[in-house]
Amino acid sequence: MGSTSSLKASVVGLAMVDQARRQRGWTKTSTARWWQDAHTSRATLRRFWQGDRIQHDIFIALCQAVGLSQWEQIADSTAPPLEEALPKETALSQNIVYDLDEAPDVESFYGRYQELNLLTEWMVVDRCKLLTILGMGGVGKTALALALVDQLGNQGTKEQTSSTQFAPALPFECILWRSLQAAPTLHQLLDSLLYTFSMGQPMHTAHDVQIGRLQLLRYLQTRRCLLVLDGLEAILDSNNAYRSGYEEYGELFLRLSRDRHQSCLLVTSRERPPGFDGEGEKVRCLTLRGLSTAAALDLLQSRSFTGKEQGLQALTRLYGGNPLALKLTAPLIRDLFDGNVLAYLNQHTVMMGNRLRAMLQQQLRRLSALEWAIVYWLAIWQEPISLYRLQSHLLDVPDAAVLLESIVSLEERAFVEKLFLQAEPLLTLQPFVMKAVSESLVKQAAEELCQAIQTNQITHFQVIRTHCLLRPGTDNLAGNRLLTQLRDQLGPLAGSQLLRSLSRLLPLLQSQSPFAVGYAAHNFDALLRLLT
Repeated sequence: MGSTSSLKASVVGLAMVDQARRQRGWTKTSTARWWQDAHTSRATLRRFWQGDRIQHDIFIALCQAVGLSQWEQIADSTAPPLEEALPKETALSQNIVYDLDEAPDVESFYGRYQELNLLTEWMVVDRCKLLTILGMGGVGKTALALALVDQLGNQGTKEQTSSTQFAPALPFECILWRSLQAAPTLHQLLDSLLYTFSMGQPMHTAHDVQIGRLQLLRYLQTRRCLLVLDGLEAILDSNNAYRSGYEEYGELFLRLSRDRHQSCLLVTSRERPPGFDGEGEKVRCLTLRGLSTAAALDLLQSRSFTGKEQGLQALTRLYGGNPLALKLTAPLIRDLFDGNVLAYLNQHTVMMGNRLRAMLQQQLRRLSALEWAIVYWLAIWQEPISLYRLQSHLLDVPDAAVLLESIVSLEERAFVEKLFLQAEPLLTLQPFVMKAVSESLVKQAAEELCQAIQTNQITHFQVIRTHCLLRPGTDNLAGNRLLTQLRDQLGPLAGSQLLRSLSRLLPLLQSQSPFAVGYAAHNFDALLRLLT
């Protein structure tokens, strides 16, 4: 088999390995467990995919780590010894500049092949300059970007195993990954990129940002480069504008989307960045939704489920196919319900876990006042409602165009789902999002009531005034979760003391105009009836 000290994979062998790693939900080079189990490095795993020769025992270990014990079927038995092989085709891939030190390791990656093909087409065929992957936290934006980098990074070899149909000889000469989670200034980002590009000394003066931007653009013009910026929401404020001191990022993105160059900037973000509203010939945006049912079932099978348990599809729908939500929920079901999915679903609740709850609350804090009003009403209805019904219950009715823009923004971030069950679309929240929104609604209502009771002032009422906690058209107090949760949230105030306090506030409501009172009187009446 040629040299006994080194081996390389054949075309057929790489296809077998590719199929095996997909079944495990592993990316080609970004799943740390793969190279760690083989006691080697990411760089060696990348050489394996490029068709290079690697050490004999490491080759075997890489095959065994992905579950292929018959490594002889993977190896290329016709390959010449290493000293005769100095192949020209790998010289190209060796010239690729890889800087993925800031790229995270991913545990698993399932499905998304349609999205991978679409992004690859945009990059390689359409030669787009600026691409954005948008989506809710935990939906897999970073994992998709990593899988894309894996796929493109391994297209520079003669032997192709990628699932994509687009396989140019060398799509990119350099691939760089930068994380924005630590919110680096543009000065720091340019300094880091130019250092990697060997374009000169690091910048030291306040005037170097403009010069650095021009140097970066010049490099992107002379070489075809893929630059990934992961987690752009870290440099945005609660109003979805660039944070103070980060405004220059907007100018950089504008220049990269308009100026002449042959490279591509890929951005991941939970929020659509300012200036990314329009899409053109060279600017595209992909909104990432939850996993398909098949991909979600593959993920759950990797979490100690057999795939034959009843209720797995319902569990997937409950969490909107969100990979992180499913990964965090699976061990809870395994430990608390001994893996019985139906027993969990019969509880008619949504377990969140601290990590998932914190992730959702962080993103919910970025909603505008109108967006909060919309999701609160959807949480109150607990079922899909029409746009007309939503409009008819908004106390402070906005301009129709503004309302529609807010709904589009919520849908883009996967908070709001649009269903077509009737002639007009119906709006609702994903179940686990509805859980988080309901918790926020109850918490805010409780805080407003406590403040009003302490100060004997109803000016504190906001959500109590603008939203009816008892779903319109129903009188089922005992079955109303929001009211019962509000009662429980009030804690020590519940009981006779709360009754007296609410009764003391009633005259204040009666002295106000109907618009100023809003839904507050109705909420008081429902809460009083629940307490008596």
